[in-house]
Amino acid sequence: MSLRTRFSLYCAAVLFTFSVLLTLLVAVSAYYDSKVSSQEAAFAKAETASFEIRKIFSDAISKVGEAKTRWELTHPSRASVEKDLVDLFQNDKKFLGAGAVFEPNLFDGRDSSFIGRKGSNANGRFVPYFHRSIKDQDKISLEESVYYDNTDESGNYYQIPKATLHDYVGEPYMYPLEGVNVFMISLIRPIIRNGRFIGIVGLDLKLSDLEAEIFSKRPFGGGFLSLISPGGKYAVHGSKGILQGKNVGPPEVRESIQKSLASGQPFFYPVDSGNSYIFPFSMGSYSKNWAIEVFVPDSFLWNDLGPIILRSLLITFALLPVCLYFIDRFFCKYVSEGLSSAASFADSLGAGNYTTQIPSRDIKDEIHHLFLSLENMKEKLLLAIDQQIRSEKILRESAEISSRNEIIRLQKEELEITLGELKTAQETLLRNERLAAIGRISGAVSHQINNPLGAIGASRENISYYVKRITSLLPFLLTYLNETDEDERNAFNETFQRILGNNKELIGKKFRETRHSIEAFLKRQNVENAGDKAAVVAELGFPDCPDFLLKLCICNEWNRISEFLMAVRGLEISEEVIHRSTDRMYKIVSALETYSGITREDSERSVKISDTMEAVLGVYEGAGGNRVIVERNYISEARMKCVPEDLVRLWTQIVDNAYQAMSGEGKLSIRIYDSESKVVCEVEDSGPGIPKDIREKLGEVLSSGKMEGEGAGIGLAVAASISKKYEGSWNWESEPGCTIFRFSFPRLE
Repeated sequence: MSLRTRFSLYCAAVLFTFSVLLTLLVAVSAYYDSKVSSQEAAFAKAETASFEIRKIFSDAISKVGEAKTRWELTHPSRASVEKDLVDLFQNDKKFLGAGAVFEPNLFDGRDSSFIGRKGSNANGRFVPYFHRSIKDQDKISLEESVYYDNTDESGNYYQIPKATLHDYVGEPYMYPLEGVNVFMISLIRPIIRNGRFIGIVGLDLKLSDLEAEIFSKRPFGGGFLSLISPGGKYAVHGSKGILQGKNVGPPEVRESIQKSLASGQPFFYPVDSGNSYIFPFSMGSYSKNWAIEVFVPDSFLWNDLGPIILRSLLITFALLPVCLYFIDRFFCKYVSEGLSSAASFADSLGAGNYTTQIPSRDIKDEIHHLFLSLENMKEKLLLAIDQQIRSEKILRESAEISSRNEIIRLQKEELEITLGELKTAQETLLRNERLAAIGRISGAVSHQINNPLGAIGASRENISYYVKRITSLLPFLLTYLNETDEDERNAFNETFQRILGNNKELIGKKFRETRHSIEAFLKRQNVENAGDKAAVVAELGFPDCPDFLLKLCICNEWNRISEFLMAVRGLEISEEVIHRSTDRMYKIVSALETYSGITREDSERSVKISDTMEAVLGVYEGAGGNRVIVERNYISEARMKCVPEDLVRLWTQIVDNAYQAMSGEGKLSIRIYDSESKVVCEVEDSGPGIPKDIREKLGEVLSSGKMEGEGAGIGLAVAASISKKYEGSWNWESEPGCTIFRFSFPRLE
C-alpha cells in the first residue's frame, strides 16, 4: 500500500472524527457566541439608555448650574428668581418642575415682608416650586415647597446638599402635587454666597415620563430595560411598574448588585427564563453610580442556535469528500514534491555539492500579517503614551495646587501655635506692673491674628472649591480650544492672561458703576443677557469690555467659559487675600518680637529714644488695628544711657493710657525734639481729657481716673519713678479732645 493511499485513509478517519467533534464544538461555540452577542447587545442597549439619561441629567445640571452661578454672583429679586425657575423647565417637556429653598432671611433678609405671598411659607421664607399641572401639561403651577425641614428621606433633597455643600441627585421618592403623589427624581445644587450656604435650586424629572420616553420599548423580544438608583432600588421598570421603588434582585444576589454599583463594574445574574445584566454608569461629578438593568430572555439565545447546528452538520458532511480530494492534491503538490526536493537536496549534499540551494518558496503567510499587526500596535502605543503624558501633566498641576493648600494649612497651624505662645507670654507678663496693659495687648493681638487666620481659612476653602470647578471644566475647555476658531481662541487666551495679571477687586460703588457702564456698552452691541454678562465681566476685574472679551460674550459657550474664568479669578483673589493676611501677621509678630527683645535687656547702654518708642507703638498699632491714627514727628535723634526695659515700661504706661482714653479710636501724636541740653518726648491723644477730681493727685500711687476694676492707679506712678531715676522731669496738660504728657531727659552728648 502506497504512502499516498495510507495517508488518504488516515486523513479520512481523522476528518470524520474531527467532523463530529467540530460539529459539537460549533454548537458549543455558537451557544457561547450567542451568549456573548446577547451580552454585547445588552451592553449596547444599556449604553444607549445611559447616554440618553446622562444627557437629560447633564442638561438639568447645566441649567441649574447657570441659575446657581447667577444667584451666587448677584442679588436678584424674588420675582427674578421665580422667572428663572420657570425658564429652567418651561420649554423642555422632559422636566416636571423646578424649585428653590432658601435659608430663613438669607435670600434678601426680608422674609417678614412676604408672609402670605404665594411661593413663601407662613414665615415668609422663600420656598417657591413651579411645576407642570397634573391635569394640563401646558399650564404652570406655583406651590410652596414641602418636606425640606424633614430629617427622613423625604427631606434629603435639601438636608444633604446643605450638610455636604455638594451636588445631589436624589433617590426616587414620592412628592405630592395637586393632591397626587408623583414618583420623581430631583437634581439639586447648593447655592453658596461668600462661602456661606444660603439655599438650593433644583430640577425634577417625573419618572413616568422618563419611562415612556426611554424604557417603554421591549428589546430582544420579551426583554426589558430598567433604571436602578444608587440605593439599589428600581427608579423605572420597563416591564413591571409595580416594582418602582422596590429593591433590585433577589436577596441572595442583592449584595453583589450593591458591590457592582459601588465599584462601577458590570454584573449579571440568572433569573427565570433569562439573564439580567447590571451596567453601572456615573452622572457628572455626582459620586454615586446609577445603573441600567437589561433583561435578555433565553428565547433570544435559542431562536438561532438550532438552525446554526443543523447548517454546521450539513456543511461539514457535504464538504468532507471535497476536503479529502483537495488534501490529496495538497499532499501531492506540497508534501510529496517537497519531500522529493528534500531528497534531491540530501543526495546533492551526499555527493559533495555544497553550493546547492533549497528551492525558494515565496509565501506571504501569517508571519507577514503579524508584522503588520505589530506595526499597527506600535502606532497605537505611541498615541496612548502621548495621551498619558498629557494626563500626567494635568495631574501634576493638580498636585501642585493641593501642595499649596497643604502649605497654607501648615502655616495656619504654625500661626495658631504662635498665638498660643503669645497667650502664654501674656500670662508671664501679668506678673509685673504692666499686667493690665499687656493683657489688653495680648487680647487685641489674638483678635488681629484670628482675623487674617479666618481669611486664610476661608481662602483655602475657596481655592479647594475653585480647583474642583476648574478640574471639572478642563475636559470641556480642551475640547473647546481645539474646536473653536483662532480668533475666539486668541480672545480666550488674552482674557485668561489679563485675569492672571490682575488680583485687585472692584467693590461697592466702583463695582456698580463699572457694571452699569459695561451693561450699557453690551446693550449697544445688541448682546443678549447684557446685565448678567456685565456683572461677570466686572467680577473678572475688567474696567470695561474690550473687543477680545466682547467676542467671548457673544460666543455660544459663554456660560461655561465664564464659569472657568470666574474660578481662575477666584484663585487669584484668594491667593491675594492669603498674601495680605500673612503680611499682616508677619508685621504683628515682628513688632512683638522687637518689643519682647527690648524688654529682656537688663543692663544699661546707649539707646536711641525713638527706637524704644517705636517698639511700643509697633505692638499697639498691631493690636489696635486701624482705628487709631498714629502721627510721628521725630525731630531729634538723641540718645540716652539707660536700661532699655525702663523706657519701654514708661512708654507702655503712657501709650496704654492714651489708647484706653480714646477707647481704641482716635488720633495719637508723638513728638521727640531737642530743647537746650535736654530731649523732650510728648505723647498727645484725642481722648476726653483727665477728670478734674484727680488732677491734683495725678502721678500718685493708687490714684486712677478709670472706672473701678479697670485700673490700679500705678501706671503714672511707675512712669514718674522711671523719669526720676534718670534725672528727668515730666508734666502734663489736658482739656477735652487734647491731653499731652511731656517727659524731659538729659541728652547723651
